[in-house]
Amino acid sequence: MDSATDTTSNWVDWALAGPGTVGGTYLRKFWQPVAVSRDLESGKALPIHAMGEKFTLYRGQTGIPHVVGFRCAHRSTQLSTGWVRDDCIQCMYHGWRYDADGNCVERPGEKNPGAFERANIPAYPTREFLGLIYAYFGEGDAPTFPPLPGYKDECVVENHVLDFPSNWFQTMENHFDETHIAFVHSFGGSHNNLGRDVRLPDTNAYETDFGMVRETSVNCGEVRKTLYILPNIMRILIPSFSNLNDVGGWRDSYIILVPTDDENHRVFFTQNVQIDEKDMDAFHATHAKFDARVAEHRPIADIAHDVLAGRTHISEHLDHPHLLLLEDAITQGGQGQKVDRNMELLGRTDVGIVAMRKVFDREMRAVANGEPTKGWTPMEVDPVLGF
Repeated sequence: MDSATDTTSNWVDWALAGPGTVGGTYLRKFWQPVAVSRDLESGKALPIHAMGEKFTLYRGQTGIPHVVGFRCAHRSTQLSTGWVRDDCIQCMYHGWRYDADGNCVERPGEKNPGAFERANIPAYPTREFLGLIYAYFGEGDAPTFPPLPGYKDECVVENHVLDFPSNWFQTMENHFDETHIAFVHSFGGSHNNLGRDVRLPDTNAYETDFGMVRETSVNCGEVRKTLYILPNIMRILIPSFSNLNDVGGWRDSYIILVPTDDENHRVFFTQNVQIDEKDMDAFHATHAKFDARVAEHRPIADIAHDVLAGRTHISEHLDHPHLLLLEDAITQGGQGQKVDRNMELLGRTDVGIVAMRKVFDREMRAVANGEPTKGWTPMEVDPVLGF
């Protein structure tokens, strides 16, 4: 493979995620995570930014999360600054109140202070699963929930979320590229026991009913299998961050990519950790130390911008608790926050990326032409992941 596929010129448009774009329309056909459950207490609200739009996320006093429009219909102020009343949210400015379906149910000070249909705002189906809050932003009925299978042998589920300084599809392509491990992750050495620092892997990627599978091996040895629930979920066995590996080892992980806008995205990690009861205290102590370290360090997106501007170098940040992702953020942001794929020259190590692009090319063309896309079926509950 000496050159890019003939679909390259379309990717600038198809990697976009805003409303009305081909890529954005496709992503909106699926449930998307919007927050980590622990970050939203009952009776609290947060502004969220996904796929080029802003929304209001709040957890009712019943404990149920809801997503509605970003602004009050009255004077357009930001709803997340207001109060949560029962399962409604009330605007801080003049007290107009909205229920979980976006209906305006109260307008204090008006002659008719009750419900007012003209002031209704959008509302979106919202669910929780494995410690994440998901929402559906597409048209029509939401697809089956949850969008991914649970863990057959669930023990302790961890969740992390970080901001990345690049278009989401650049990270999706990186997920199909195991060759990068030998170079990108050589600073922290997180993947050394794969042996990819000795010889680069052979790669095979193919489509399935649920998405795609990538298989890699070195010297025809043990096969490492990575699963992709399209369009933006990867299931993989990977090391965790910093010293978290000291208890529980590598994690069975779902990694989900959600665009913030066309030049940034959020990476959600849901990871199952097998912890013996005797190690539980050590596990919690390790997490407490890790969280304290995270609080002491700057976000990886900020550091990546500084590295790319020449103000610092990754070698000055090797103690960062999220070094694993800082390495990725620098390389993917280094392509440009929205890469021009007409500049690239693909080679043999890019066979996984080419296979994935062909599937996306087919699906995106269907969206652009108003035709049905493939109906992906659920992945088996307990897949075999080799490493």
